[in-house]
Amino acid sequence: VSPEAEDLDFDVEVSVLDLPCVIRLADEAIPTAPYLRASGPLVAKWRQALAELGGFQVGIAWQGNPSYPRDALRSIPLAEFAPVGEMPGVRLITLQYRAGREQLSAFAEQCGVVDFGDQLDRDTGAFMDTAAIIKNLDLVITSDTAVAHLAGALGVPVWVALPFDADWRWHAGREDTVWYSTMRLFRQSKRGDWPGVFARLKDALAERLSSTPRSMRRQIDGEKHLG
Repeated sequence: VSPEAEDLDFDVEVSVLDLPCVIRLADEAIPTAPYLRASGPLVAKWRQALAELGGFQVGIAWQGNPSYPRDALRSIPLAEFAPVGEMPGVRLITLQYRAGREQLSAFAEQCGVVDFGDQLDRDTGAFMDTAAIIKNLDLVITSDTAVAHLAGALGVPVWVALPFDADWRWHAGREDTVWYSTMRLFRQSKRGDWPGVFARLKDALAERLSSTPRSMRRQIDGEKHLG
């Protein structure tokens, strides 16, 4: 209840997060993505910048808001992304903002990663450049943070690495989600097992790369993306 509503008369108080349970919301009633659009001019701007990089381009984010009580469970050390970043033909693009970026310098010594730094959202507003970049990527791999929801809402392919006891919105025991049709979930099989998650991510990405026609994806030599 907001401070302005404290003096109002009402019969029932319910948390917004409890409403789906109270009204018995069925999966089929949940609106399907995409329901967000990136700015057309920004998408075009970043398409040109990314085309010069080549490779199968994977956007990554690993750190959520450190003030969130469960952040230590959901956020992922950037070093865990190494199995993906070391794959031939894969180009990592960081989508990380603020917290967590201090890990980039050490990671860059192990894996190449493209970092647009303070160019992201500086002049355009929150998530505007980030959304435009995401629309141009082949895939997004992220922890359970805002980037996951942004990519899902934009309707682009996104893989989310989840802790063993993930947030209730991701349900349990499934690799898909009712919230976003283009999202795939990779869960820890036991607490703290990020290496196991990224081993499965690597296998899934290798399968995806092998099944993607050469003519439909960017190559390291700068071949233009046709998708």
